[in-house]
Amino acid sequence: MTLSSAKHWLNPYMAASREQQQVLASSATAVIISALAGTGKTTTLCMKACDLIGRLGGGARILVLAYSRAGVTAIRDRMIKLNNAVPDSLDVLTIEQLCARLLQEQGDPLERLDDPVRQRRLILQAQQALLQDLTHEHDLALAEWLAQEVDIDAFLAQEALIKKRLLDRQQQESGMSLHDFCAEMDLNYGLYRLYQKYERMRVGINEEPGFYAEGDCTFEVCRQLDLLDWNQPYEWLQGRYDAVLFDELHDLDEGALMVLRKLVHGGNGFFVGAGDFNQHIHEGAFSVFGESLQRIKDYLPQDTEVLHINTTRRFGAEICNALNPLFNVAFQPSAKVADAFVPLTHDTDLQCVQQLVDLHGQVVNGWGSQRGEQGRHSALNIILRDPKDSLLIEWMFGHEGVHYGCQGISPFYLRREVALVLTLMWALNGKAGERQLTPGILSAAVEGLAHFGRRSMGSQEADPVRLAQSQFDEAGWAELPGTRESQSVATSLHGDVERTRRYILNGTLDPRSVPQADACAAILTHAGGLPDDAGAFCEHPLLQRIFEDAPLNQRERQSCKASLKGLGQVGRGIPVAEFLGRLTLIVTRSIEMHRRKEPVTLRILSIEASKGREFMFVAVPFVERGRFPAPVRQEEAYRERNMLYVAMTRARAALWLLEGSRRPVSPGPV
Repeated sequence: MTLSSAKHWLNPYMAASREQQQVLASSATAVIISALAGTGKTTTLCMKACDLIGRLGGGARILVLAYSRAGVTAIRDRMIKLNNAVPDSLDVLTIEQLCARLLQEQGDPLERLDDPVRQRRLILQAQQALLQDLTHEHDLALAEWLAQEVDIDAFLAQEALIKKRLLDRQQQESGMSLHDFCAEMDLNYGLYRLYQKYERMRVGINEEPGFYAEGDCTFEVCRQLDLLDWNQPYEWLQGRYDAVLFDELHDLDEGALMVLRKLVHGGNGFFVGAGDFNQHIHEGAFSVFGESLQRIKDYLPQDTEVLHINTTRRFGAEICNALNPLFNVAFQPSAKVADAFVPLTHDTDLQCVQQLVDLHGQVVNGWGSQRGEQGRHSALNIILRDPKDSLLIEWMFGHEGVHYGCQGISPFYLRREVALVLTLMWALNGKAGERQLTPGILSAAVEGLAHFGRRSMGSQEADPVRLAQSQFDEAGWAELPGTRESQSVATSLHGDVERTRRYILNGTLDPRSVPQADACAAILTHAGGLPDDAGAFCEHPLLQRIFEDAPLNQRERQSCKASLKGLGQVGRGIPVAEFLGRLTLIVTRSIEMHRRKEPVTLRILSIEASKGREFMFVAVPFVERGRFPAPVRQEEAYRERNMLYVAMTRARAALWLLEGSRRPVSPGPV
């Protein structure tokens, strides 16, 4: 199949710019495209793929990689726009999918672990096995850590970090003890020991993994590569392709970079990679000081060519002129793109949210009313640094009757810590027959009881003999209640306040059970001393004690307290019964609008959820030094700066920057 590139790029959106033409004309064996937001990184790579197919012939084998699944979807979408289809000769994969394919070719059984309930059980079994090991060793720090319940979320986060950064290798090369290494790298020693035990049980005595969770395929291939000398070929990646293209270079971690190097040096033809190195925001990527491009060059051929694309089609001169000094970049606007950048200032969070309400009205009643049927789908997109900041926004827009959606952020009332507090309010103040809380809120509260109250959700002890042999006990894992229990229990509690009280007190629906002794149960037994004001209720020491006593890492504890503070702010001066009534109205109205398929006119997004996307109207609120960008250690400062960059480069038509007046960010640079 031979493609005529000009024929497929007559659409102005796809017409190759001068900078893109440089990439297409390059004959270098390795090229890095350093491109700013909205400049067409993915489109350029797909143009290059079409160009290579045209030059090499229809039988050319071309691998197009992306770091994320969303990146793979974007590549496929662009190929369809350029070529009406994804050519059969193109493999479009993530690094993890490529590594999974390699393992399958080696004959490895590839059982995937994608059930969070089963995963939780296996992690707890690893903890039990570690407790058994502790009887044969004297490790005071580990014993103290194991006395608490394991924070599953914290474990999964640290496990991903260890594997992405290949920290096991770093620790061995350092010559330091694991305890000292964890102190040096600011890692949790107990979680690292648990990771080692979990990984030992996962791979088995014969180093044959029993299952693969997300990221484990890349980790296993890296383990194989570690056994090779630096320049020794890896047969499974040798001469497979005529060209390798890679999108999202800015998200590479150490493991992915190791695989990429073997691809490029393995006789796989041309290499072209693209990245916006201002968009490095993921933990585990290998650099936070802006040296990612140079680090990648060190792993590529010496004559690697670096080409820059600065002309953006996403927005025009106003937004470009605002971004360039703030981030020390060089955006160039393309012609005939109309846009607007509007900076606003506020003194309080309430004032900031009121500005958002006004902007939403401008978008819906201004643009929306002028565009007819198309305008019905106009929406204001609010991008937040911290999920806790959505609480006041949701509360105010919910009272306005606005149909809003959350992406990358749970609605505030479905977050475990908030749902638990709401359920405690209802258990203390509800009346028989009142269905004030939805099953969704109650389900999140049941999970919160287990997570924050150190309560078991039906998990069972594993066979100690199997654990002593570093084996998981998988017997009957499918019956582990986990999330299914929370949904089932929530259904039985819905509308039954007396049953809800008993469940909180006893931690089970079994009538023979005895009361719990944790802070959640204590709140119900001290009901007379709790205030009726919803805001004061959230500030009560007994409620605060739930999160003080919970086995949380510092980040999650701070996040829970921030949610509690936000809930207290919106509930201040409102009686608990009235507060719950208002909340019920907001939630049920939202459910009803969703059922009627009414258009969403407000989206609240996390930065991670907005990455790689673009919207007509974007507002970035609560921007101020010490908040967004947040105060972080020096080595994290660059990533924090990049988060603001990602948020501010999503807009096409209008961008509003809502800054705190006391600690403004602009003028920059950040």
